[in-house]
Amino acid sequence: MARTKNYKLHYKREIHPDPIYKSRIIQLIEQRLMRHGKKKLASRILHKSLQTIHKKTQLDPLLVLDKALRHTTPSVEIQTRRIGGAVYPLPVELRNERGLFKALRWILIAAKKRPGTTLADNLANELIDASKKAGMAFHKKEEVHKIADANGRVK
Repeated sequence: MARTKNYKLHYKREIHPDPIYKSRIIQLIEQRLMRHGKKKLASRILHKSLQTIHKKTQLDPLLVLDKALRHTTPSVEIQTRRIGGAVYPLPVELRNERGLFKALRWILIAAKKRPGTTLADNLANELIDASKKAGMAFHKKEEVHKIADANGRVK
């Protein structure tokens, strides 16, 4: 008989909601913005961008953020498989949480690549664009879905 212990598999760390907006998604974005443990700086950047969204659209920034995430969350991802010496891209269906993490990553990457003065302004503009079905993150999702359609989409 093996002497190994039974470990808990798939342990998920609990993420507490943001103290200001009471939103778990805000906390997730803060954690992905954070570099070198500077959470206060990441928090300041995110809250400035949410204020900018409110000024530009006159809407609740959480609604704009939610809409942007819904428009950029993919339902499939492309994995490559090697079959008989050839490499084929195959679409694989995603869980909701993994799709959300991909959408957050794409939005933040797009905001960092945007030409602009500050990351807070770029993030606000990217979220506004994504909520209107435009912007780099939305186009990334569309590109992934086109590849999935071309290679036999999983339902």
